[in-house]
Amino acid sequence: MDQRADKKLRVTRRKDFSRLFEQGQRASDGLLTLFGLPMDTQTAPARVGVAVSKRCGNAVRRNRIKRLSREAFRLIRSELPTGWDFMIVPRPGVDVTLTALQASLRNLGVRLTQGPPKTETRG
Repeated sequence: MDQRADKKLRVTRRKDFSRLFEQGQRASDGLLTLFGLPMDTQTAPARVGVAVSKRCGNAVRRNRIKRLSREAFRLIRSELPTGWDFMIVPRPGVDVTLTALQASLRNLGVRLTQGPPKTETRG
């Protein structure tokens, strides 16, 4: 599978950011919050956007967090389902590493895309 980080794999338009925050499902852990929303076409590759608050630090620190988040997504993209838009929102005050981001994205991505657990009713 092609592992390059193409510009087409990023959420860049303001409309898409708003749609993800307003309509997207959300899953969180101690490191970040992940928003996810299925796209209209299920064959399109998964895309990612990153929103880092000013509470996370100065511009240099925020940009580093964004770069690490995009790289973590690029490395595990093949494990996530196609046809989804994701938004990564790191928590302020948490030290971010590439391996921690990968593990967190992997777990939260599975939780989001599988949906709520199905319950059986016996009658």
